[in-house]
Amino acid sequence: MSYYRDLREFVALLEARGKLWRYSEPIDKDTELIPFHRLQLRGLLDQDRRAILFERPVNARGTQYPMSVLTGVYGGSTEIHALGLGCESTSELNERWHQALTAPVDPVIVSGGPVHEVVHTGDDLKKAGLEAIPSPLEEPGYSGMIRTGTPMLTRDPVTRTRNVAAFNAFFRSRDRMVGGFGPFRQSFQHFLGYRKRGEPCPVAVVVGSLPSLMAASSANVPRDMDEYAAAGGLVGEPMELVRCKTVDLEVPATAELVIEGYFEPDVMEVRTPFGEYPGFINTSWDQCPVIKVTAITHRKDPMFTPILVGFTPSDTNILSGHAQAGLLYHQLKYVHNLPVVGVECPESAGGSQMAVIRMEQGSHDRAWEVLEHAPKHIGSKWIVAVDEDIYPAEPELLIWALTYSIHSPEEAVRYHRRWGAGLDPSGAPPDGRGGEVSPLTVGLINAVRPWSYPPVALPAQEYMERARTLWERTPGAPQLNLRAPWHGYELGYWPQEYAELARLMAQGEFMEVGEQLLEYQTPLTDKLAEEMTH
Repeated sequence: MSYYRDLREFVALLEARGKLWRYSEPIDKDTELIPFHRLQLRGLLDQDRRAILFERPVNARGTQYPMSVLTGVYGGSTEIHALGLGCESTSELNERWHQALTAPVDPVIVSGGPVHEVVHTGDDLKKAGLEAIPSPLEEPGYSGMIRTGTPMLTRDPVTRTRNVAAFNAFFRSRDRMVGGFGPFRQSFQHFLGYRKRGEPCPVAVVVGSLPSLMAASSANVPRDMDEYAAAGGLVGEPMELVRCKTVDLEVPATAELVIEGYFEPDVMEVRTPFGEYPGFINTSWDQCPVIKVTAITHRKDPMFTPILVGFTPSDTNILSGHAQAGLLYHQLKYVHNLPVVGVECPESAGGSQMAVIRMEQGSHDRAWEVLEHAPKHIGSKWIVAVDEDIYPAEPELLIWALTYSIHSPEEAVRYHRRWGAGLDPSGAPPDGRGGEVSPLTVGLINAVRPWSYPPVALPAQEYMERARTLWERTPGAPQLNLRAPWHGYELGYWPQEYAELARLMAQGEFMEVGEQLLEYQTPLTDKLAEEMTH
């Protein structure tokens, strides 16, 4: 069978299979919506979880949005993720990634598509703009932002090579966003390349794309590979693209919504606390590029698709875990010709910080050969070789603790030096006392938190309690079996300024937060740009 024409066709399949829940009552996007969705992530088994279409999101004043919110459609469960790539079983995913890397399918440009059914520019942006998009607050009580976490498109100004990566775009006003990526990302290099030429760097954020693009943009595919082509290779069909209305970029013709704009060349702005994949609130306060929005285009009655990060399970950990596992599987089995039958990256370890490699029966004498190759292709903190009949089913909280409550397993029998993930709180205290993140090793060690951590990346208890009340009085809602932790809680590091930002965000005042954060904007000089990349 052919692949889905658009996200709506996939949603129809999920509904036909009992994997979609339509929620028709009004629900507050800043205090209720994500806590409601989180209840099933913490209270239901993977096979019982569904994507949820919130048909009537409202703000704190009760104003209804002209869009719906669709949660969990990319990584609400492993089954939903597999179905999104046209697979009937997750066991097919390793081979799909091998297919994407060896047989990419280039996209095609078409003259028009549904994503341009409605176009907002100029005065439309000043009147409503990003404020008309129901981006939900993800961890009310702790989040200091609302965002997209979907594919962000930039292009090299010289080679014209595209980069489509799943980066955050933080909303700050009706026509201002902050791009959540660091200096060593391709998109930042594109930004600097345009800046050196004295030209504005175009950017486009894609919301509600096909699952194939969401998967490809979540993977560390080779730098010279077009993620649009990788998405085509995953499903064996080319992706159809249309040219943007105000910038020189191409976006999926059937996407639900696209935000177009340019990076401001001479200013940076901080990113505020939000849940990240290790399972804690990220409090890095890093300076990131600022985006001036020039257009918002969308389909009629569009669906906004938030990508949850934070405490497991989450969309990001499922998307990233299967992508990184597939890429490592391709390298070990097909490039190095090693006796490997499968690779899995448990979602509880962030989808990337642990890799479990299943070896062919009778190949135990080659296990260390496999383990020596693996660190060249994946930045995991733990890499484990197991027999063919062993599947990674460790308790999630044990994995969580082993992954993020240690720093440097120096006593490992064998280990490789590597640079730790910058978002891993075991690398340095969140208040900056530890300076630069020091080298880590692949290995295992006793897990005790070395210092105060930021809060667990789940909505605070009061919001989860409110969502549980909504859930329990909703006809047809499945019986919950909540697992600890099912709400966020503090672990010793939560400054008052972050708490105040979180309070404002829970009241729907993202623009007030945006105004306050203007104080923290800093000039981007040529000297600073040079320092950031060295």
